Amino acid sequence: MLEETAQEWRKQALKEGRREGEVAGMRELLLQLMTTRFGRLPAGVRLRIEEISSKQELRKLGRKVLAATSLQHLGL
Repeated sequence: MLEETAQEWRKQALKEGRREGEVAGMRELLLQLMTTRFGRLPAGVRLRIEEISSKQELRKLGRKVLAATSLQHLGL
């Protein structure tokens, strides 16, 4: 039973680690896209992106970057 519990904890930890890695990668890509499109980003905008932990929200912003003409259009 202890072995099964330890294995379950390990699986959960790996799953959470993968999710955190995916979110970090999405943040980095979003910041690169925004920098390419709008130039150097203000520190406040960078911090706002770094605070986002939702993959859905990061995807939504990524789609908005394609059509936005300014950072203000992104709501940041």
